[in-house]
This record gives sequence, structure tokens and C-alpha cells, in this order.
Amino acid sequence: MSDDGRERRGFFRIDDEVGLNYRIVSADELAINEGVLHIDANEPLPLANELEKMREVSRIHFRQVEKESPDTARYFAFIEKKIDLLAHHIMLSTDDLFINNTQSVSISGSGLAFTAEDALHMDELLELKFTLQPSLTNIRTFAKVVSCQAQEGQFKIAVEYTQLSDDDRDLLIRHVVKKQMSDIRDNKS
Repeated sequence: MSDDGRERRGFFRIDDEVGLNYRIVSADELAINEGVLHIDANEPLPLANELEKMREVSRIHFRQVEKESPDTARYFAFIEKKIDLLAHHIMLSTDDLFINNTQSVSISGSGLAFTAEDALHMDELLELKFTLQPSLTNIRTFAKVVSCQAQEGQFKIAVEYTQLSDDDRDLLIRHVVKKQMSDIRDNKS
């Protein structure tokens, strides 16, 4: 098995629902961008991504507060839930990607499989944008088509990320693990 094949299988894969949009990237466009996905440094990160990063940083401090003062920790958890609820409402009402393009996918830290109306060619490059639920974290990356199979009048497309940032890969892997744990809990009940 190739190194790429081992890496693809090195990540857990889950079935999920995401807001998904993609576009084919031409070879000329890729050459102009020198093969790198350029994200405007002045463009603010999506609210959900910022909240998720803050949550990860604060988790260590929260555990300490929880040990020393459980009542204070419960209050902080309540405040965090209120902030999440407000952010979720804001993002759902303003994110056209999530509202208009939610679909079932198979997702991992190395790639994504989804259904499309039109066939795509092997090795074709795509720009992907997708929104994870329920956190509404946004991921933007380039991907290469590794499979396209006709399926009930549509096409099952599998892509491998080619330029997923480390931060986005971390967010994606955490999402996959949380979803797996949630599915396991749901199956036990």
C-alpha cells in the first residue's frame, strides 16, 4: 500500500451531514496561485472556528476551576452554552452555505466523499468549503478527486485534501472524534 493509502486510512471516517460547496479549480488558476490556497489574512475567521479554538484553550483552565469550585464551573458552563446558542443562531441565519447545501457525506481528516449531480474527472482539483454541525465550524481547502462512481442517477465523488491547514485538520479531527463518541452513546441508549 502506498504512503498516501496508509495516511488516508490513518484517519477515522464517519457519516455526517455538512453544508458543502465546491468548485472546479482550473490548472491556470492553480498556476497563478502557485498551487496554494490563498486566504485573505485580513478576512476574519468564521465565528464558529474562533469559538472552537477558544473552547480548546479554556478547557484546561475550566478543569482547574471545576476541581476548586464546582459551583463556579457549572456557572461558567451555563454561560458558555448561552454564548454557543447565540452564536449558533447568528450563524444559521447568515450562512447560505449551511442553509442551502446541506448533504450527507463520509468525512475524515484526509478526505471527503459526497454525492453530486455531475461527474468529476480523476485528479481534478476542487476548492471545497464545508460547514460542520452542530459547531458550524467552517473548513476551506483544495482537494483532488480520487474516485467518481455513478450511483442511482448521480455520482459518488471521493476527494483527498491537498492543502488542509493544520488548524483546520485539528478542528476536523476533533469533530470526527466527538461525532463518533456521540454516535456510540446514542447506540448504547
